[in-house]
Amino acid sequence: MEMPQAEFDAVDYFVHERGRAPAPPPQLALYLDYGHAGLAEVFPQLLDDLAATAPGVRPVAAGWALSREPSTGTDTWTSDTLDRVMAALRTGRVEMLQISFADAEDRRLSLALDAVPSDPSAGQGVSASSAQLWTPSTAESLLDLIGRQRGLRTAAVTWDRTGLHSSAWELWYDVLPHEMVRHTRDHVRGYYWATLLTAGHLARLPDLRQRAEAADFVVVPLGDGLLVRDPAPITDFDDTRLAAAKQLYRPVLLDRQYICYQGYPLRIIRDPGTAFRRVPPGSPFPQLT
Repeated sequence: MEMPQAEFDAVDYFVHERGRAPAPPPQLALYLDYGHAGLAEVFPQLLDDLAATAPGVRPVAAGWALSREPSTGTDTWTSDTLDRVMAALRTGRVEMLQISFADAEDRRLSLALDAVPSDPSAGQGVSASSAQLWTPSTAESLLDLIGRQRGLRTAAVTWDRTGLHSSAWELWYDVLPHEMVRHTRDHVRGYYWATLLTAGHLARLPDLRQRAEAADFVVVPLGDGLLVRDPAPITDFDDTRLAAAKQLYRPVLLDRQYICYQGYPLRIIRDPGTAFRRVPPGSPFPQLT
């Protein structure tokens, strides 16, 4: 067995590159995944619920793309924008949608949608975040928002550096949003402070409630699913608890091998041995095989 010349840490390499800006602070992120055609029915309520998490905000811009058509949409939110967005959603062909909210001081809250209209088994993945308007205490409001939604396959709330579109798990394992939505019926987007699991996940986790409670997570019935959360505030969700969540959800995580994530630090528990990469003599970068 050949040992590596060195252990390459791509995150360390990234943050210490010359001229690199300091890592941004963590922020709240909300992940929701709806069934293939479920979002159009609840979308206006979702916009209202998101606006309620940051009083004083309103939609200010939107853009979207439909399959088999050039990108279409509007840069500025006008009186008919919601009608146009809803018409696009009802076609069932929206691949991408992004909406920006702002308050009187132009502090922003953003929502993004990723979908695969050609795949009827795929979900519709929604991400939302705000570095300026959401604080750690907003996490409880986001749990209330999840509880008001209908048609969810899964959902999660996290405190990380990920922002829109991709979760920490997806970034770490290089899983694109349009790929992940094909699997959310019975897989989750990672392991977080709070996660909603529904029928497809629970079939893979028949003893979830018992195992979660034994690991000191709180389990709350929500519709036909279970919302599992850590009882502590989200900023107290440390690496020990993160590792417990990873172990709990392991059967509903996609089977992916870590290759290389080169970016700012994420809330992730590395798989044993996967940080090792063979570094050729005289080179700071590994050979990836």
